[in-house]
Amino acid sequence: LLFVLLVLGCFGATAQELPSRRAIKKDVRAWQKDQNQHMSQLDASPLDSAARAHFKGLPFYPVNIGAYQAVKWERCADSVWFEMPTTTARKPIYRKYATLYFTHSDGQTYSLTAYQSQALLDDEDYENYLFVPFGDATNGSDTYGGGRYVEVTRGEWILDFNKAYNPYCAYSGRYSCPKVPLENILPIPILAGTKYAGQH
Repeated sequence: LLFVLLVLGCFGATAQELPSRRAIKKDVRAWQKDQNQHMSQLDASPLDSAARAHFKGLPFYPVNIGAYQAVKWERCADSVWFEMPTTTARKPIYRKYATLYFTHSDGQTYSLTAYQSQALLDDEDYENYLFVPFGDATNGSDTYGGGRYVEVTRGEWILDFNKAYNPYCAYSGRYSCPKVPLENILPIPILAGTKYAGQH
């Protein structure tokens, strides 16, 4: 079963064929496996040694096919670089790159701002990476109270909330994490991606 949606932007419209349900589930489960491996690695995990020793795997929502969407998007014209507020004094430089429009299960359309990191522009592996910090109605209950992050790639424009993840600050106070901008706090629950089992 294939889904065909239109991706609309300021540069015109492009037909986009989405993967099958089976392919989406396979991809998300592979991502979840990678996330768990990352959390278990000594040199990469945000967990301290005690927490890592007892780590059994991250809690995830069941794969939500509706949370995988080819989004409509609009370029943020004349956006300027700014200092992104974080949980510490650190101020990484970002700019608003695009507004993403997606359809929730309630049938309504909502928007999120995608940000571009100045520090990653010269990195071939991440030059098309866009950062989407967001909050939703599950924060403080099923998910981390400070919100979650998801990534979008320029040129693909796929928003997959199944790959929403917690900031490192959810696991340790040693880290400096971008705060979710007010404009990216959604009034709806996003029942996809990584949950949170710790203290909020």
